[in-house]
Amino acid sequence: MNGFPEEELRSALRALADGPAVPVAAPAPHAAVRAAARIRRRRRAAGAGLAAAVAVLAVLAGPWPPADGSRTPVPAPPAASAGPTGTPDVPAPPPDPNGPALGVPYPHELYVHCGIRSTKFAGRWWRAEPEVPEGALDPAVRMDAYTPGTMVLVSAVEARFVRHAPDLAVTFRPLAEEPPPCR
Repeated sequence: MNGFPEEELRSALRALADGPAVPVAAPAPHAAVRAAARIRRRRRAAGAGLAAAVAVLAVLAGPWPPADGSRTPVPAPPAASAGPTGTPDVPAPPPDPNGPALGVPYPHELYVHCGIRSTKFAGRWWRAEPEVPEGALDPAVRMDAYTPGTMVLVSAVEARFVRHAPDLAVTFRPLAEEPPPCR
């Protein structure tokens, strides 16, 4: 019966029969309904707040990983000394809507897992000339799939990647389309 113990109901009925001398505390069903509605509203508000926070973070962070497959390097602090990888710390120049400027070094991470074949720089794909097989790379360069360095646009049809300690310099030429992945 409505979740009340039988003995409690009988004592309440006896009290009613004996007269109004003993007040009976009956549960207020409206209070329970209001409390449940308040809990539901709080949960909905918390869920909406969480969804809004996730949406803001998604807009601020952008796609992860980037849709074009490139990796955005962390800007190096402005300093002239060599960093822990031996690459001179080069501050990133301000973004140029027309693309990178000739002769300006830009921080770049070169994919070296299968050797040096191609890279994406300045919104387009570039082919290494000559390609460098994985076995020809210094073990310090190969210890991570990406090696940090700088990319310099030498001309409209030539870019050069440079890494210091161990030294590495590779020339790249533009490609018409994305190269096939390494195997």
